[in-house]
Amino acid sequence: MVKKLELIQEEKLYRIIPGKKKSDRLEASGVALIDDETVLVIFDNLNVVARIDLSLKPGERNRIYSVASIGEGFEDIAVDHEDRRVFCIIETMKDTDGKYRGFVSEYDDKGRFQRCERLETEFPSRNKGFEGLAFLRRGGKQYLYAMCEGNLCTGAKSGGGRIQAFTRTPEGSWVWSHEVKLPKSAEFEDYAGMSYRDGYLAVVSQASSRLWVGYVDEKARKIVKGSERVYRFPTKGYCNVEGIAWLSGDMLVAVSDQKKKKQPGACARQQQSIHIFQIPSAE
Repeated sequence: MVKKLELIQEEKLYRIIPGKKKSDRLEASGVALIDDETVLVIFDNLNVVARIDLSLKPGERNRIYSVASIGEGFEDIAVDHEDRRVFCIIETMKDTDGKYRGFVSEYDDKGRFQRCERLETEFPSRNKGFEGLAFLRRGGKQYLYAMCEGNLCTGAKSGGGRIQAFTRTPEGSWVWSHEVKLPKSAEFEDYAGMSYRDGYLAVVSQASSRLWVGYVDEKARKIVKGSERVYRFPTKGYCNVEGIAWLSGDMLVAVSDQKKKKQPGACARQQQSIHIFQIPSAE
């Protein structure tokens, strides 16, 4: 039986982001923890970053600011707390050789643009690129984990999720390092967001409305067999969860995109919102 995540708190984004109203399109696509009280939220239709207090209440701690980018919108966000850097991934853009690749924009902790670097992975089309992003340090190296939206990093209907790992060069670019294959327990219809904390990887699927959690053996570069768990969301209204981030060992924050026209009316209840969930106990 698939266990249900426990909803702790949620709120519509327009109610807590200064200057926003109900009619605004806030297509949230990624979220990252910046400190114990604050998260950063990005959107796939806007070149902005929102800073939101985890109380999920309106207030002066919440703000939104524009950021420079070579594309329109971002798909996920990750934070390097040591160097105080923020990374936002652009799903795909046509490169100078005509191939579609993902790009990573880097900012300092004030939101000032630092650089934009391409990731080597090629995609067959513009709308099936990278959707998830995580940053980690290991063995004196910096890594970016970039998760493909489509199975096998293509438009395949099934076959398994793939995460491409890139390591940073002294010049600041990112070169391909290795691939992490998600197991059969995570064979979802698509992959929308990811988060990494203390060895645990969280992956969310928008289309399948599921959250998958597993432990990564960093030395072997694979998921530890038997560590995987799959969870469903509290109600059928969670149709568009696109971003996920660990708050603690059993707490997660998520953000939801805008309801699609063909989706049922129930999907509007949690659209364009931020949510805090607790993972149920193993008992």
